[in-house]
Amino acid sequence: MYIDYLSIENLRNIRSAELSPNKKLNLIAGKNGAGKTTLLESIYLLARARSFRHTARGRLINHKAEQLNLFARLENAAKTRHQIGLQQQSAKTLIRKDGENLKKLSHLAKTLPLTVITPNIQRIVEEDPKHRRRLINWGLFHVEHEYADLANRYRKALLQRNNALRGSAEQLKVWDRQLVSLGSEMHQRMVEYTSVWNKTLYDLVASLQLIKPISLEIKQGWKEEISLSDAIERNLKLDKERGFTSCGPHRSDLKIVQNGASVKNHFSRGEAKIAAVLMLLSQTLITQERTGESPVLLVDDLHAELDAERYKGLLSLITRQDLQSFITTLNRESVYTLVGEGDCSVFHVEHGCVNTD
Repeated sequence: MYIDYLSIENLRNIRSAELSPNKKLNLIAGKNGAGKTTLLESIYLLARARSFRHTARGRLINHKAEQLNLFARLENAAKTRHQIGLQQQSAKTLIRKDGENLKKLSHLAKTLPLTVITPNIQRIVEEDPKHRRRLINWGLFHVEHEYADLANRYRKALLQRNNALRGSAEQLKVWDRQLVSLGSEMHQRMVEYTSVWNKTLYDLVASLQLIKPISLEIKQGWKEEISLSDAIERNLKLDKERGFTSCGPHRSDLKIVQNGASVKNHFSRGEAKIAAVLMLLSQTLITQERTGESPVLLVDDLHAELDAERYKGLLSLITRQDLQSFITTLNRESVYTLVGEGDCSVFHVEHGCVNTD
């Protein structure tokens, strides 16, 4: 997958920009606050219809405009071309693919698969299990066609069971059976995917040697020594008191282990960032191998939390991958030491204006 044309109108401080990106490496250069991350954000919006910038940063639409417009032309591994457009007003968002309105965001994500490395990507390692669950779900969504449907059916069954906790015992039994069946299958898919993920991750860690070997383990969302069915039965009283289901794959976690112990509380922020980046890159390679389609890679502020040696090592690994990447940088010369100037496209951003060098 690659983007061969991108148009941005009225997204934050970028009033108007048109780009014809390189099929491989694209550097987004400029000072802090110039609009580099906004350029990456435009691609993310086209793929997910939402922003990856979770902190309060004001509205997306430029303050001098009432509407933003984004448009991209894509070509996938089968040489099939697609067009994606997004139009957003204050209370309405319209998404179109190949001239038709698109209602299911999952179709959008399949059309333009992305891997996104943000400045705080180490939160995957350091913070709540929900970040790691999202990572597992992202990987399974892209390599197993039926997983999205399985996950949706599980979420619906979970909602129905939570409602049934206040209803009749017979109704509750119906949703217990559904939840156990779907939840057990989801858990098995997670375990199998993590096994494949570990092999690719091990190779990446070994090739860089920036951290010692790590491995991934699924911690199931109920006691290890019992089945999900038994856990649902044992927790019934507690679930009724709380009003929600306390066990199942929606409570699972992904443990990141080194030398038999979790890295969560003893990795430095730099080590946590390296681990997180390698976890995402290994998922990208699995998607590439399993589907024949290469996700587009967005990398923002890679140098944050890293010393010069580790930054250079990760950057070198990223630039060697056979996929289209967009990387923000304050210093393009640091990238030129790894790739020739003619091997990439450089877009310079200044005060919201994007120019091709």
